[in-house]
Amino acid sequence: MKCEEARLLLDPYTDDELPATERTALHDHIESCAECGPEAEALERLRADIRQSVPMYRAPESLRSQIRSDLRRAAGGASAMARAPGWLAYAASILLAVAVGSGGTFLLTGQRQENAIGDELIDSHLRSLLADHLTDVASSDKHTVKPWFAGRTEVSPPGVDLAAQGFPLVGGRLDLIQGRPVPALVYRAGKHIINVFVLPGRPNELSEAVTRRGYTLRHWSGGDLGYWAVSDASADEFSKFEQAFRKATGG
Repeated sequence: MKCEEARLLLDPYTDDELPATERTALHDHIESCAECGPEAEALERLRADIRQSVPMYRAPESLRSQIRSDLRRAAGGASAMARAPGWLAYAASILLAVAVGSGGTFLLTGQRQENAIGDELIDSHLRSLLADHLTDVASSDKHTVKPWFAGRTEVSPPGVDLAAQGFPLVGGRLDLIQGRPVPALVYRAGKHIINVFVLPGRPNELSEAVTRRGYTLRHWSGGDLGYWAVSDASADEFSKFEQAFRKATGG
């Protein structure tokens, strides 16, 4: 088995979703591969951290009822949904099944989605400090950190070193945000850690800095990427970091 094929199977392997034959072949590859082995271990640690740190909640009946009502209203009412083209009715039924059938998942739009992303990123920042999982690749060399993410995520982080500006690169790691692997670049600002999460950019995203639970979340866009930085550094220091990062990446 080649690394390219193995990386596509790491997520279902970690979730124990592979058939026995594929699982055995991938296990043998992981045991002997210097690249895929550490990546599989990083995914195992990440899932273990999430299971231990993130509480599970069942959506209340009031929320489930609200979702049903919103879906009907978006489709023009129950009768309109019945008369809608096949693809619309099918899409609505899928959304309803996901939102209500799971009991613990609900649809997020607009500001609520931004809030959900922000909460996940701050939680991830806290886990990286508390669970001894700050980096998967520990290096201040951008030529080591940036290539490490190749093939592991859907985006390619810039991995710039800002040591000359007072913010040295510590390394990088993979985190699971909204169910997908997301690269996190780790910087140090004096005694403080700054995690920069790199996601595909979307229009009309949160642009101002917000503070939650004592941690500040800053967001900016650069090209087709969205950068979300979390830290408890001072406002002045954090602002200087953002300016240095944006200048170095042309954002």
